[in-house]
Amino acid sequence: MATHVGQETCVTIHLPYDESSVRRARHLLGEDLREAGIRASVVEDAELVVSELVTNGLLHGAPHPDRTIRVSWCLEQDALRLSVVDGGDVETLKPVALTDHRLQGRGLAIVDHVCDRWTVERDDGTRVTAELAYA
Repeated sequence: MATHVGQETCVTIHLPYDESSVRRARHLLGEDLREAGIRASVVEDAELVVSELVTNGLLHGAPHPDRTIRVSWCLEQDALRLSVVDGGDVETLKPVALTDHRLQGRGLAIVDHVCDRWTVERDDGTRVTAELAYA
């Protein structure tokens, strides 16, 4: 569902708490950004980031009581803000070093590398928000 706040356009979706939601979130976000005229390189980065955040929520979080994971994005004047909220309460979230030997645990390192900034909040679960400049 899209909402318009000033010059922002925001979308929030509740997806099933299962692995099919990674692909669904990626598809819906990419489609929305392409329709908004966001350049392809930013769309690709955003799709990668939302994939990593949803995957992390599924692997390390917990579902909301309605068995969903929540994904939202806002197109602001010069940045895209992505958020994924699961129903869990993870104590520590930090990127691990990227190496050629580590096949898992790269999600937040990728987010940290691709995004301009990212934050973690604990409200109604664990919310990870990442921002990408596109202007």
